[in-house]
This record gives sequence, C-alpha cells and structure tokens, in this order.
Amino acid sequence: MIMMTLDQFWKFLNTVRKKSFTEIILCLFFLVLILAYYCVNVFHILPCMYQLPSVLYLTHMLSLTFMVFNLLANFLAVMYADSSVIGRLLTISKYTSKEDITYCYVCQCDVPLRCWHCDICNVCILTRDHHCTFSTTCVGHYNRRYFLWFLLYLSVASFYEIILISYYTYYKVTIKFSDLMVLVPFQSVLTGFHLTAGEIFVVLLTLNFIAVTISSLLLIYHLDKVCKGLVCHEKQESNYDFGLMRNLETVFGEKWYITWISPFIESKLPYNGIDWQSHVNQYKTK
Repeated sequence: MIMMTLDQFWKFLNTVRKKSFTEIILCLFFLVLILAYYCVNVFHILPCMYQLPSVLYLTHMLSLTFMVFNLLANFLAVMYADSSVIGRLLTISKYTSKEDITYCYVCQCDVPLRCWHCDICNVCILTRDHHCTFSTTCVGHYNRRYFLWFLLYLSVASFYEIILISYYTYYKVTIKFSDLMVLVPFQSVLTGFHLTAGEIFVVLLTLNFIAVTISSLLLIYHLDKVCKGLVCHEKQESNYDFGLMRNLETVFGEKWYITWISPFIESKLPYNGIDWQSHVNQYKTK
C-alpha cells in the first residue's frame, strides 16, 4: 500500500529535482496531455454526444475517470516506489555465497544478484528492469507492478479514446484531406497555428494511435518477461522461473489478481529482491 509520510514526500521531491531537465519536461508533458484528454472528453465530447444527465454519459464518464485515475496513480507510484539499495540491509543467507554479492564503487555498498547500477539515476536498483524516461526513474523490484499496470491502462485508454473520438468526428466534425497536412513537420508553424476543428481531431487521433501502438508493444514485451521470470537485462535464462503463477506473484504480489483495481491495494511481494539464490534453491527443493 502506498503511504506517504512527510519525510518520504520531501525525499520524493528531492529525487525529482535530481532528474534531468529533458526527463522532467517529458514527464510534465505526459501528465498534462492525459488531463487535457480527460477534460476534452468529459466537458466537450460526451456532452455533445449524450444528453445530461444520461446513463450513457455517466457510464462513459465513470469509465474514463477509472482509467485516468489508474493511469495517473500507477504512473506516480512508479516514481514514488523506491527500488534502490539505499537504506536496505543486504544479508547473506545460508543459501547465498559471497560470490553472489558484488561491490558497487559508485554507491559504495554491497549489491546482490539481479541488481545493476543505473548511470542515469546514479544508484543501484534491486531487480533492475530498465530506466523509464517518462517517469524519470528506474523500474525495479518495488515499482515494476505499477509500471505494468500503467502500460495496460495506457493501452486501454488510448484504444478507448480512438473509438470515442472516431465516433464523435464521424457525426460532429468534417475532416478534409487537407486536414491531414497538419501531420507534416513544421506545417503548423507555417500556418501560424491556426488549426481547424478537423486538424485538431486529426492530431488527437494520431497521438492516440501512436500511444496505443507503443504501449501495447511494450506491454506484450514486458509481460512476456514477467511470465518467464526475467527482467530486460536477462535473455532466455530460466534460473528465476518459478512457474507462471509464482512469477506473477513475484512482480504483482500475493494479491496479484486484484491489483489492477488500484495501486493503493496492498499486495505483499513474496521475495525481498536480495536473496535471489536463496529463493531459487528453496524453489528447487519443493
């Protein structure tokens, strides 16, 4: 469960301040874009399509609100959940040899298996998967769950948006072939940003097509890794493949089947992200 104390909040803000200017701009652009789409839908598209109040309007509004809530909440949870080795006691169990522990000269601490140093975050990350530029943080042991649900809701919301905007433009907006010229680089600059309604909705549809394509491909790729017990750094190794159900629990926690409802649902991870060899040995003896 995501509980933020005042000290943790300041730590989160300090972490964000250390990010590069480009990463912060991309992150803010993404957040603003999501909220802008939501406002356009709730305050313009849906009222034009359905009478207020109506069952269809409320159904669409509640569906959009649920998706946007999970999209933003999981996105922020990826940034907030700390998967670094800082402040965590690294232990060597009876299953783990000293050869499994390496020393990071940058972080000046011992790091376990499946832990890699991120040159961008400048810290070692437990069960590091990859560095996410949009969330300005690394995806690892404690925030991988939120990243995957974020991708899922981004895919679903973008596809939902394509259907909604397409239906609206079919009945309410006339799109001419010349409106497609807005997609040509620098065309908007040359026209002085005087966009017609048709050009605006061409841009909205294009952004959603890009979003649903990229997020869906990323979701398929990362889910495939999860099902095989791998992270992005690992290829087709099977050392950490504990079976499909256990692999899902490793990422989404013991209550993996309901974590899609909200990132605030507490779902304890079965492993600590440190004694991986211990978990492998215990699994093999079962």
